[in-house]
Amino acid sequence: MGIWEAISEDIARQHIASEHVAPEHIVPEHLNGLLLRVVESQEQIATNHLVDDLEKQAALEDMLDNSKPPSPSVDGTLHYLLATPFRYLPLPFGSRFGAKHEPRLFYGSLTTETAFAETGYYRFLFWLGMSSPPPSKNLVTQHTIFSVPYKTDAGLKLQNPPFSDYQKQLLNPANYEDTQNLGHAMRDNNIDAFEYLSARDNNRGVNVALFTAGALAATKPNDQEQWICETTHESVRFYSIADRVSYSYRLNRYHVGEEFPEPAL
Repeated sequence: MGIWEAISEDIARQHIASEHVAPEHIVPEHLNGLLLRVVESQEQIATNHLVDDLEKQAALEDMLDNSKPPSPSVDGTLHYLLATPFRYLPLPFGSRFGAKHEPRLFYGSLTTETAFAETGYYRFLFWLGMSSPPPSKNLVTQHTIFSVPYKTDAGLKLQNPPFSDYQKQLLNPANYEDTQNLGHAMRDNNIDAFEYLSARDNNRGVNVALFTAGALAATKPNDQEQWICETTHESVRFYSIADRVSYSYRLNRYHVGEEFPEPAL
């Protein structure tokens, strides 16, 4: 039995026991917040062979970025950074809450730390999927982190009861079966967006996922910041071009036992 079905049965029993005072089914709730999303720049950095460290490269990228034209909107309404996840075909192997045959979700986080902890996992996943490491022994990419408000009356908070009773399944770092089944059930029950605890952030920060663009409360992203990411066989480091701050993650922080989990492969 899936998480949605188990909770629905419990709610139905409580409804009967309370002489129909308690809710009869899972009730969507109002969600309203500001999420952060990290995306890789569309063009690969071409300057990493011109400098010998991230700080120098950041300065060079900053100068080059000032010469770029502003990014266009998609269809004149939704900015491409917001529209892109909804326009792509389903992911070949799915995601935490989306099966491989379902439309993609728009994922984000409530804090910078959680956003980069999630992104760090996927940088390692990319590194480990390469047939051989680059000759430089590191991979340098540029990323944009931006914020956008979300708002819906058809939302859920999976970090709260009754879903919090199933955190073991929701936080499983190595298997997406339960969460993909829950994602399918939420789609079927017209949930637009939901919040949930991060399985990749050791501090258990909160992530956000949107099924539809209708849950976005703006048509353009806010506060776009440029970051440089350096990936090696043992660490991922994100470095801010503007603020000169960084976040670092070791490969073993993502291990389950002695293995790096790849639940979507």
